[in-house]
Amino acid sequence: MSFLTKVKFSNVTNLSDARYAAAVGIEYIGFCFDKLSADYIAPIKAKEMIDWITGSNIVAEFGNQSIEEIKDISDLLQVDVVELNNNILPDELPEIGKAIIKKIDVNQLNKEQLANELAAYSKYCDAFHMYASTQPENYDCEQLVELCKNYQIIWGLNISTQTVINTINSFKPFAINVSGGSEEQVGIKDFDELNELLEIITLEE
Repeated sequence: MSFLTKVKFSNVTNLSDARYAAAVGIEYIGFCFDKLSADYIAPIKAKEMIDWITGSNIVAEFGNQSIEEIKDISDLLQVDVVELNNNILPDELPEIGKAIIKKIDVNQLNKEQLANELAAYSKYCDAFHMYASTQPENYDCEQLVELCKNYQIIWGLNISTQTVINTINSFKPFAINVSGGSEEQVGIKDFDELNELLEIITLEE
C-alpha cells in the first residue's frame, strides 16, 4: 500500500501488530524499551518479532535512559532508528550511531521554547515526534504548519479516523504516529479502527 504520508506504528507489543504493520507497508515499526512505560517490551521478546519483519524500518523507543543502555539495546537488535524521549544533549547523540527521532511534548514547551528545541537538535535528529502528555493538547497551529515545512515532523497529536485527513492536509507532516494495543487472545487482534484509518489515507493505484 501507499499512503498520503508515512506512518509510524509505535508501542508494538505483540506479533499480530508487528506482522500486520509490515504486511500493509507501514514505514516505521516501533518497540518501547522504556521500563517505566506500560508498553515496555523486553528486548529478547522484541527480537523474536523483529525477525518476522521485512521491508519496514525498526524503531527502538526509549525514555529517560543512558546512552550506554540505548546503544546496547539498539545494537543488539540491529534497529534502524532510535526514538528518544529524554534530555540527552544534542552533541551527545552521534554516540548512539543510529538515525534519531526526538520525541517532544508540546504541552511542556511554549512557542519560543519549541522553536529553540528543534533548532538545537536539528543537526543531529532525522525527525521530531510531536505529542502531548496531557489533555488538552496545547500548541500553536500556525507554528506547527511552519515547523512541518522546515523539519521532518511525525504527528502524534489527536490522530483518529475523523481528524487524519484534515491533519495531513493542514499540516503536511512527514509522518503520522499510531499505536498498537493488546491482543484479545494470543494471536487474535481487532484491527478494525486502524484498518479504517489506513484505508482513509491510502492512495489509489
